[in-house]
Amino acid sequence: MKGICHICFLVTLVFGSDEVSVDLEPGKDLIIGGHVTVTSDKEYLIKVPSSDPVRIRSEVILKDKQHPVIFMIRTDLAVKSWRIPSKNSANSTEHASTLCSGAADKGFMKLIISTTSKVDQEYKVVVTLTDPESIRIQPGRKNSKTTQISPTTQQLFQFDFSKYTEDMFLLTVISNHENPVCSLVSVQPLENCQEEIYDEEKDMRYGEKTVYQTMLRVTAIVIEKKMYPQGVNIVLLSKSSDSGCYQKTEPNGVPLNRSMEVTISIEKLSADPVVSTCIILAIYIALGFFAGGFSFFTFKTFEYEFDGQFGKHKKRLEQLASMLRRNSANKISTKSEEVDGTNIEENLYDTVQSPATQESIEMTSPLRIDPLSGEESSIKSPNKNEINVRPEAATSRKFFWQKSLETDETDTASQQQLLYNDVMRSRHASGTTQTTGVKVKKVVTLDLTEILINRADREKVTVADMAVHHNTEYFPDFLRLRSELFLWLIMLAGIYYTLPVFQLVYYYQETAIKSGNLDTCYYNYLCLYPWGPFADYGHVFSNIGYVISGLFFMAIVKYRSYKYEKLCNNPKCSEEALGINSPKFTGVPETYGIFYALGAALTFEGILSGCYHVCPTAENFQFDTTFMYVISVLVFLKVYQFRHSDITQTAHLVFLVIGLALIVEVIGIFTSSFIFWVIFVTGYITFVIIFIIQVYYNGTGPTLVQRIINVFKKVKSFVSGNCSEIQPQVLNKKLIPTLLILLVNIVMAVFFLYKRKPGVSRYILSIMMVNMVLYIIYYISHKLYYRLRTENWMPSEGLRILTCLYGIASLLFMCGAVVFFIKELKTSAGTPAESRNLNDSCFYLIFDNHDMWHFMSAAGLFYLFMFILTVEDCNMAQPRNKMPVF
Repeated sequence: MKGICHICFLVTLVFGSDEVSVDLEPGKDLIIGGHVTVTSDKEYLIKVPSSDPVRIRSEVILKDKQHPVIFMIRTDLAVKSWRIPSKNSANSTEHASTLCSGAADKGFMKLIISTTSKVDQEYKVVVTLTDPESIRIQPGRKNSKTTQISPTTQQLFQFDFSKYTEDMFLLTVISNHENPVCSLVSVQPLENCQEEIYDEEKDMRYGEKTVYQTMLRVTAIVIEKKMYPQGVNIVLLSKSSDSGCYQKTEPNGVPLNRSMEVTISIEKLSADPVVSTCIILAIYIALGFFAGGFSFFTFKTFEYEFDGQFGKHKKRLEQLASMLRRNSANKISTKSEEVDGTNIEENLYDTVQSPATQESIEMTSPLRIDPLSGEESSIKSPNKNEINVRPEAATSRKFFWQKSLETDETDTASQQQLLYNDVMRSRHASGTTQTTGVKVKKVVTLDLTEILINRADREKVTVADMAVHHNTEYFPDFLRLRSELFLWLIMLAGIYYTLPVFQLVYYYQETAIKSGNLDTCYYNYLCLYPWGPFADYGHVFSNIGYVISGLFFMAIVKYRSYKYEKLCNNPKCSEEALGINSPKFTGVPETYGIFYALGAALTFEGILSGCYHVCPTAENFQFDTTFMYVISVLVFLKVYQFRHSDITQTAHLVFLVIGLALIVEVIGIFTSSFIFWVIFVTGYITFVIIFIIQVYYNGTGPTLVQRIINVFKKVKSFVSGNCSEIQPQVLNKKLIPTLLILLVNIVMAVFFLYKRKPGVSRYILSIMMVNMVLYIIYYISHKLYYRLRTENWMPSEGLRILTCLYGIASLLFMCGAVVFFIKELKTSAGTPAESRNLNDSCFYLIFDNHDMWHFMSAAGLFYLFMFILTVEDCNMAQPRNKMPVF
């Protein structure tokens, strides 16, 4: 050291262990040197002038590496010992450490040096009285300190809370090396200086209130005043090996002596969790009131009977019902012979779907409400040879490339015969039998032969063919299994899943705090704000967006279903009054069970994601993804159900598939062998092929094996260029999109097999999310195709402006969420030290990029649900036998 006089005491003892007294002076190094053997220990009594910290550096020239030199120093407060070479570093020849205090008050400390070697071992010890300010850290980046550490060079720093009013500070240690060395950082109470500082690799994890982390490039620890009222000691030391630091990566270019330069600093945590909580809640509540108020305003002020689509105003409904009644009376009088005195309204009621006869179509044709504009259009009774413009053409917007909608009404009428003449085999009304007096329930059996034939015709099949069972009066159980049961299963699964999960993760958190092992939970320690019962409050609270969005969506669905039921129960909109144009038999089948389940799933996703972030680990990552699986499956299922009501899978079967995915996920936690990945990818592709073929055939046709054979024949013909066996319409609308979806899944499977990263959770979630998005794109593209094609375009397949706004909002929020999600701030796929290499500071208040992902993805999913909820609004007044299936 420059400017410091070096005092060297060279002591040579012939035999024995005589004690030598020396004085330690401020500002000067005390250098002690000599030789030691098995028969001659060395003892030094060092007089210390103050209670300031003491730095001790020792060095040995080893002549006998089998017998180390042992050093022990004893003060009035503690005893410390070390050896050169150390057990963990056999090639080490030096050691350095800092004592909090050399003596209580101008006392003495004794240094004893010994060995078991018969050969003289040369040693050198340098003792320095250290300025207390040199090891004390002040808050702020500009007050950071840089130092060198190694397995045998410990560094001690202190921080005193008494000078500051803040309650929380963030300690950060950053490596200045490109290839960091695996190290340990230990935070211990300041009062340990009165007893013993744990500064060796073997004991740095010990002591009451001691917390520690392994470190590579960066480490961060939140220091709270309530836990350390006097202050803390901070001990830094490189580990003698890389065990516990590397898993995803490999050590590269690590120095042989494993030394590393680090920078240590302390910063105030100025953001207030309470203020942050209030701001976020205020934003969500304001958005909730805005969206709720907008819905209520549109429903009430503009007198929308059903979100503005089925009869825009009450007055128009009254006019429609009045004209229909007058027209019905005229038709009954003129066609009494054809109907043989039968009441037309009773005929309509006696069919499962109230299917339209030619007469009923003629009765309902004089007035229609356009689904896009809500305007009325009158149609005169057609002459058999007269060609009239469709009512939609008169009111719907026609783009410049589209031709006017013209059709032969005679042909149209001839095509619209009774849909299912013999569909109902038997029906027994509720009541009491004459013979036994026993009350029986209504029983309905169907002959689906003709229906299955219609469904197999993939070109002409309509929604009416796929919604035979959509009648709550005759098939309540059938609909319950495919609608209401989803909500019940979601609620039960959520309750039974959430309670033990919360207990488990909270136990993990408490264990980590009590044991001091901060490697237990994979937090972003650079943005960690403890508050209340949570060590990482920001990441737990940021999931409130999912909860609020889910509950609010359920409220919207409830209000919508209430308005729909009110509309259906309105006598002016009954099937007796409107016939086939009754809202019960128009548009896609209205069922709300899956919509309720989506809201509940989004709510439970927020709860379980919050539980996961209580203490994130590789083992409980599945808690964060389980209900994302459910959401992706339910979104796909709901869109599919719009036009495939009868063949939508039942709730218990859907949850069985999700359960199988969870089993695969758990297996993937404990194994990452190549065999597992081969089985996983093979099962994935097989499932996708079977599922796509099932969708392609609309759940009908020959056996599954025969369907697979038929599809592969068509694919073979398509690849070979021989498309004669494939109808051009089916080729364009079904086969090519199906092959594209299959190709995307095959590419994903190859990618998964190539990567084979530990943990299969994200791969399963990617599979479900990607296929959900692909099917939504497939569905919307078909709607737009029917709406925008040049000829025979269908106005009812358009999208409302509000629906488009929901879709755009969902895309914007999702894109923003992806931007924040791309930057990974932690990973449970590696070691805690590797995870902390990805840590970064907060983005806003107490929230980091991952919290912003929570906020924006919650909004994106909410608007996606709203988009799906309203995507078929333009079809509300369209008879189902005029709606194509895709």
